[in-house]
Amino acid sequence: GALRSSVAAAGDGPSGEPPLSYQVIARKWRPQAFDEVVGQEHVTTALRNAIRTDRVPHAILLTGPRGVGKTTIARIVARCLNCEKGPTESPCGSCDSCRDISASRSTDVQEVDAASRTGVDDVRELIESIRYAPAPGKHRIFVVDEVHMLSTAAFNALLKTLEEPPPSSLFVFATTNPEKIPFTVLSRCQRYDLKRIRIADVVDHLAKIAKAEGVKLSRSSLLSIAREGEGSMRDAQPLLDQLIAYGGTEISDETVASVLDLIDRRVLLSIAEACIDRDAAAALDACARAAEAGNEPKRLAGALVGLLRDLVVLSLAPDAQLVEGGDAEIAELRALAAKGEAARLRRMFRALVQELEDLAWAPQPYAVLEMAIVRLATMPDGDDVARLLARLDALERRLAGAGEGG
Repeated sequence: GALRSSVAAAGDGPSGEPPLSYQVIARKWRPQAFDEVVGQEHVTTALRNAIRTDRVPHAILLTGPRGVGKTTIARIVARCLNCEKGPTESPCGSCDSCRDISASRSTDVQEVDAASRTGVDDVRELIESIRYAPAPGKHRIFVVDEVHMLSTAAFNALLKTLEEPPPSSLFVFATTNPEKIPFTVLSRCQRYDLKRIRIADVVDHLAKIAKAEGVKLSRSSLLSIAREGEGSMRDAQPLLDQLIAYGGTEISDETVASVLDLIDRRVLLSIAEACIDRDAAAALDACARAAEAGNEPKRLAGALVGLLRDLVVLSLAPDAQLVEGGDAEIAELRALAAKGEAARLRRMFRALVQELEDLAWAPQPYAVLEMAIVRLATMPDGDDVARLLARLDALERRLAGAGEGG
């Protein structure tokens, strides 16, 4: 519709020349309206209501991890306020103002990267430009990305303007580190915390993109891409781009595993199951298979830590929605968790994390990982430990009694 065509138009050069023949997925599918933002309904709903009721503050702070939509939401707010039909919570996407903001060429919306412009002079220049009335739009909007990188002097220069902003002006700050922003600045902003996007939401969105792009790949492959993105849509989309460039329009699970250097989940489950069954030989054999496949020991160990975490969670709360994955995968993990005792699984997790501290400097990291896996496979049950502690306690009491009698 209008929104999607506005994205295509966003690639047009300032003099009207045609865009490059290929536009990366992250840009092509960048949300252009609140409805298109994935996984941040708690923020988009509040901002929509503020725009609808004409209660938009003069300074907004968007915080959250990388690639979850902070700058995207800032641009959507700018479109909502400066759309020819606006202020509106649903910008048309087709007017000159909407198209200019999408293409980052609007004179009324200025984007500043605080990571490269940290000084007080940069902020003074920005404060000077905010005094001018918007033309042709309705608001002058300043989007400051990674605002926590500004110097103390720069923050101090901003304070007066934040306290008494010119009419029809709006600051939108974005940051991954809000704790580095002075409280005097924080207290003058309306703060919205964006969250890491759920893996299931990333999978659904990637599936929608793949279908629209005419690309076929399995749900498990989409899940692998989403996991690699670690809750960041911006990190997951380039991976899909990379896979399309490598595998074309039909991408097999094997291609995904090869390109993304994924750990074979069957091997990972074999290691965990052998450790739970106290079969050190089988665990070492599975570890050797991972080594032959070229998996880095640190990466394998990290995947094993994540798997043990999931097993501990499922052993304590099998019905809770605390583990992300496909239905068949979670059912398999639930069955494996039921085979192990929760206390022993917790100790296995803790022991593996401790052992992995040696991986960073070990001359033979695989040897360290193998010994860590042997330790997990030979770890006693909680009942055994409790009995041993009871015996030690009884021995201490006997010794103390003998000492008093002596």
